[in-house]
Amino acid sequence: MALEFNKLTEQVYKMGAMIEKLDFDMRESLQIAKQRFAAAGDPAEVHKRIQIVRQKNISGYRGAALMDGSNEPINMIYPAPTPPERATIIAGDGSQIYPNEQAPVHFYLINIGVFVYHHGIDHLPQQITIPTLYFHKDHVHDPHQRIISNRTVDARRTVKEMQTLAQLAWEYKDIYPEAPIIALYDNNLMFWADTEVYGGSRLMQDYHAAMQQLYDVQANGVQTTLAGYVDNPRGSVVLRLLHLLTLADETAIHANQNIIEQGGDLEGLKDKHLFQAVLAPGDRSAVMVQNSPRNFAYRQHNSSHEIAFFYVKVGSGSNTNIARVDIPVWVARNHQAVEALHGVLLAQSTMQGRNPYPYALSRADELAYVSSKDKAKLDEMINLELRRKGIEPLIAGRPKARGKELARSDRTAYEINTDLRG
Repeated sequence: MALEFNKLTEQVYKMGAMIEKLDFDMRESLQIAKQRFAAAGDPAEVHKRIQIVRQKNISGYRGAALMDGSNEPINMIYPAPTPPERATIIAGDGSQIYPNEQAPVHFYLINIGVFVYHHGIDHLPQQITIPTLYFHKDHVHDPHQRIISNRTVDARRTVKEMQTLAQLAWEYKDIYPEAPIIALYDNNLMFWADTEVYGGSRLMQDYHAAMQQLYDVQANGVQTTLAGYVDNPRGSVVLRLLHLLTLADETAIHANQNIIEQGGDLEGLKDKHLFQAVLAPGDRSAVMVQNSPRNFAYRQHNSSHEIAFFYVKVGSGSNTNIARVDIPVWVARNHQAVEALHGVLLAQSTMQGRNPYPYALSRADELAYVSSKDKAKLDEMINLELRRKGIEPLIAGRPKARGKELARSDRTAYEINTDLRG
């Protein structure tokens, strides 16, 4: 039965009235945030507050901070730079098919798509896909013979993506050694394998090893930039820092610790709202780091692996978007590398007309994507192989699931009853 939209008209009207009120409240909060941002020009005051909240008797601050030793004002705004004359852009993305407990054979698939774009170089782009099928029981099951979780597959895909970027960066460093390498990853860089991820500790080690391999490319004489591009940032870490700067001293910080833990006093407002208001098209923010246990763990593992970030407004006119760009500290401390990355992202984001998103990442996503038709074709290949081995796969699945599939499909399935016994 179709959704009865006539019964939703009044509810949608009420929702619109609520949104109008929320929008008014946000405008007031945004004005406060802009005033705080304008007044936040003293790096010494930022370092002073961060030193206080990092004391053992204070916890819960998950906002932005400056890198150690940085004297960059957090309200610094950088206009669009001239892009580098040349750059090798290696953009990677991944997709997957999760294991299905009802399938005749337990497996999962990770497909990595990479698009290599030669900025300023007369060379056609390269398209690379790396599909890998995992079917060994040690890959698909944990020690208790349970199928691994989807979170585990996601984590393994993330590590595979980073390893692929590192391997290709190492290969391309000798092809165009005069062109800096920019490795673009479609997500934040602060990967974390939690307790739900089987083999999480090893995955974290492998992820850091891939980051180190990218750093080693730079150590071999080719400027190498790793960046994680977040198209729809939802954080409020800069707003949390702006709230912290309103607290005069340690006594005030102690008194407001509950508000600090809850994320500040501008509920509902996000960093993207602030930077949409203060950045012009093409501008970027100052470079900052996030004060969090996870980023501290990255720093403890390797000081150059701490994750920094900046915000950038891509696009032009009214067709703009605020993105957050994650970079490791080894990139963040190289102003020339940050400026080159800034320029390349702006250039890439103009290549798709009204879609202000890096072209190379769009192409990598297309290459990585596994459609439902692809999955059906893979299932068919596996079933054919099973039959070749004399094994008849159970295709139909459980009656309830099969019934749902038929009911929700645009096609009608007709089956012949070959049982003539009754």
